[in-house]
Parts: sequence; structure tokens; C-alpha cells
Amino acid sequence: MLTALALATALSGNFVHPAPTPPADLPAAVYQQRRTRLMAALDGCAAVIASQGDVSGVTDDYRQDADFYWLTGINESGAHLLLQPQSTYRKVSLFLKSRDPEAERWTGPREPISPQLLEQFGVDRVARGSPEGAMASTGLHHDCVAIITPARMGKEGRGDDDMALRMAGRFGLKVVYKRGVLAQLRAAHGPEELARMERAIAITAQGHDVVARATRAGLSERDVQTQLEYAFYAAGGTGLSYSSIVGSGPNGAVLHWDKNSRILQNGDLVVVDAAAEYGRYAADVTRTYPVSGRFTPEQARVYRAVYQAQEDIFAAIKPGVSMADLQHVAEESMRRAGYLADFIHGFGHFVGLDVHDAGDMEKPIPVGAVFTVEPGIYLPAQGFGVRIEDEVLMTDRGFRMLTGTIPRKLEDVEAWIARERK
Repeated sequence: MLTALALATALSGNFVHPAPTPPADLPAAVYQQRRTRLMAALDGCAAVIASQGDVSGVTDDYRQDADFYWLTGINESGAHLLLQPQSTYRKVSLFLKSRDPEAERWTGPREPISPQLLEQFGVDRVARGSPEGAMASTGLHHDCVAIITPARMGKEGRGDDDMALRMAGRFGLKVVYKRGVLAQLRAAHGPEELARMERAIAITAQGHDVVARATRAGLSERDVQTQLEYAFYAAGGTGLSYSSIVGSGPNGAVLHWDKNSRILQNGDLVVVDAAAEYGRYAADVTRTYPVSGRFTPEQARVYRAVYQAQEDIFAAIKPGVSMADLQHVAEESMRRAGYLADFIHGFGHFVGLDVHDAGDMEKPIPVGAVFTVEPGIYLPAQGFGVRIEDEVLMTDRGFRMLTGTIPRKLEDVEAWIARERK
């Protein structure tokens, strides 16, 4: 019998070490169009927004917040975007943090201000430092200032709202709150975004093919994770959408299990919630795999209830429906099946630059929005859980399934596992 390590090695034998080419950056024109749309929604008001990324790791890896990235394509801390729709020549100004030669010996050189940098970012002005000085002229030529910081972001650590309010007080400008404007604009994706998300999904599908092979007794959850993530990168993924969740047996009843430490056993179900990122755009897929290759009668009964909840939600997706409407549909399906108390989370969420992306749960889902449909049932007393998660694109007639190549019907999952394990 193969040891876990030998089996993991054998499973990886189908891969050639990848040398993927990262996707081309979106052209500056895409970001220009987005900023133009935002300024049109501000009704002539000025606005300022600061970058709000997260830093992690010894090397201070930086990940820009999705709102600022959507407007600029810039993955750099300490940046500000100043919008002056009433200005003749400087409607969009970008302020980057000042250069630090000593710090750049650790992090790499940063480009000097130049006409090339203007062209690269597609703005009217690029400068370094705080935008506060430039906001004096803004206050002289605008009647109002808009606060566009998303409501989900707290005030702590933000200086942009304070800058805007100081400008309003100094020049007697009207303050207009438009905290939901970026979520509204970002919820509907353009073709360049959909192309990247569909590529992320195709890469994710290849990873889940590996999971169908790798979820065997004797391997650990970590073995499955490493095989899966290798497959993502081998297929050209540029990152992970989130930390991979591999929950076997009772761990599958833990919604966000991420220790991935248990050894898989015959009779287990394995909930694998894992997806690749491509060009900063996320995917999000969950499948539930029987280690033996077949579901037991009890597991099958629960699996079919989750599958039926998905089907009920899909049937309800039509123009004008909201995420809140679909949540009600999911809960009613679970109630009919007798599992409502074991359905402990929302049916889904928007997906885009973040795996849990911007969008309004109460308003009609806009055409072009991508969201998940992911009902689940969690039974810790019985030692297993089931979740099935797919992504759909909202259309003017209903929806288009984006993850349809990944088997999800019970009989198809069993056949898929048998096929992959040959």
C-alpha cells in the first residue's frame, strides 16, 4: 500500500512545473471610464478617497482594498485619489506617498514622477504626499463635497473623510453622503472583469479535478490542500481567492475550518471550499466529496436536500430579484427538507475583486453581477457537513451558470470521482 507521501507524489505526477505568464494589466482607459462613471454619480461634488490595503508577512506584502484598486489599479499604500469634476484640466489627481530611498533598498525602487507615469495611470495629475494642499483650490471651485467611503469601513485609520469635512468647513461647502455609490458601480462587472473571473473559475475547476482524485483514505487534509493549490498555480492561477478549506468528517461541519490537519478516513465526507484568483479577480467554489467514492444513504439524503435548495434558488433568479429574496427562497427550501436549523449562513454573496465583494443585498441584483449560490447543512452530531457552491452571472433574462463544468449532482459527483481515480 502506498504511504500518504508516496500517494501524494503519485497524484502530482501529472503536472509539469508551470511558468505562467501573469495576465496583462487592465489598460488605463478602463480605470478612466470607471472614474468618469463615479464623477457622474457625484453630481458635481468633489471627493477624496484614500487607499486602505492590508499588509502581511515579513516582507510587508500589500493588498490594496478593492474600492481603491477598482478606481486606479494601484497596489500601493499611502495613496489618495482627488476628484474635482468642476475643474477644467485637473479633474482627477493621484497622490502617492513620498519616496524613501532607504526603504526602497528593502522594497524595491519606485518610479519618479514623469509624463510616463501620468500616461500609465491615466490621470490628469500625479504628485507625492498629502492631497490636502491641493484641496484648497478644490474648495474654491465646487459647491459640495461627497463622502464616498463605504459604510462597511469604519472611521478608524482613515484620513480622507476628515480631509473632506475640513474642506467643507473651511469653504462652506455642502456635505453629501454617497457611501453606497462605489458598491452600486462595482456590483455590475464589465467584460474585462468577467473574462478574468471566468479564467479564475476554469483554473479552479482543474484544481477540483485533483481533489476528486486526492480525497482518499490515509491522506491528510493538508495533502489535499497542497495538491489542490499546486494545481491552481500549475494552471496559471495568480493567487488564492482565500485560504483553502478542506474539512473531512466532523471538520466538514465547521463552516470555515482551516487547520486542515485531520487524516481522511473511509466513510468521511470532505467539504472542499477552495478557489484560484486570476489577475486579482476571485472565484469561489465548494464541492463535497465522499472518501469511499460513494455517499452513504444518510449522506445522500442530506446532499440531495442541499442540491434541491440550489435548484430552488436557481429557479427564483430572474430580473428584479434581490439577494434578500433568494435568501428567503433558500430558507424555505431548507424548512421543507427539515434542515433549516442546520443551515447556519447566507445562501451566497457577490464576487469580484474580493471573494466577498461589493453589492447591495436588498436592491435588485444588477445585470452583470456575479454571485454565489451556496446552501449547506452542518451536522456535527452525525460527524459531517455538506455544502455545494456555484457562481452565477446575472443576465437580463435570468442567469448564466459559470461553474457548470464542475459536477455537482450526486450521481455526477460519484461518476466524476470514479473517473478521476482511474
